[in-house]
Amino acid sequence: MINLLAVDDEMINLMIIDESLSDKGFTVVKAKDGEEAFQILSSGSMVFHAIILDRLMPKMDGIELLKKIKRSEKYRDIPVIFQTAMSSITDMTEGLDAGAFYYLTKPYSRALLVRIVQTAVEHFIKLQRAKEDLHKGMGALRHMITGEFRIRSIRESHELAPLLANACPDPERVLTGIMEILNNAIEHGNLGISYQEKSELHDNDKLMEEIFRRLDTPEYKDKFVKVTFERNSERIEIRISDQGKGFDWKRYLSIEAMTKNAFKTHGRGIFMAKKLSFDDLTYIDEGRTAIIRIDLTNKTSNLLTDFQE
Repeated sequence: MINLLAVDDEMINLMIIDESLSDKGFTVVKAKDGEEAFQILSSGSMVFHAIILDRLMPKMDGIELLKKIKRSEKYRDIPVIFQTAMSSITDMTEGLDAGAFYYLTKPYSRALLVRIVQTAVEHFIKLQRAKEDLHKGMGALRHMITGEFRIRSIRESHELAPLLANACPDPERVLTGIMEILNNAIEHGNLGISYQEKSELHDNDKLMEEIFRRLDTPEYKDKFVKVTFERNSERIEIRISDQGKGFDWKRYLSIEAMTKNAFKTHGRGIFMAKKLSFDDLTYIDEGRTAIIRIDLTNKTSNLLTDFQE
């Protein structure tokens, strides 16, 4: 059962959300403001896979509730779909800083609502499965100094991401970002799936089918993603290199690109990875190699504690 929490002070909006999503098999729990929504979350009676949150509400507005959700270790992984009529860069940045990942601009179509919710839920389920692997006796990986890996498929990227995350001082922070960069290297890099193609495939629920098809074709079947890990006293550096044609990566790391793609199902992953998961993310070799940096200089005491444990 997939549970959603919809928060809006206008009953008509809650009815539209419920009618649109109940037909797709989602269970929608409704709250009329931020206070009621947080009470529902805190009751622990249901596990929610996504939250649809209005920005402007009485008592506790959307930004305040969003901040409370993201400060909570228990709820911070739940993807929040932010409904707003305000789409300026300033408003968008405020939402991003508070932890919003998906956006809906009022008024929106029911079809777009369904696509955004499905994307958010898929993201949440994948993240929870990956986090399960973070706690399977891989703590010794935090002693890893260097490593080199080669992967081909999305399944292999989901196996490698928890391993790399466990070698870092804050595994849960970096896990989502590593998964995003690995998947990007496979989908867009090695398999050559363009932004437009991914949009069409995702809308028709055929993305994974196309990924599997391309992995078996002569053009793509021998391509791999090379991943190197290196730790020194100051930082961890992870390099992820694909064998594709490269891309204009600077476009996808700017706030302008983020605001342009914020209301779509994809196109903002590397921006969010840099903002939320890493201390730095850049690309070289015309976009074929991502360089992830995680600063250790202010985490030394935590690392020492981890090693002692």
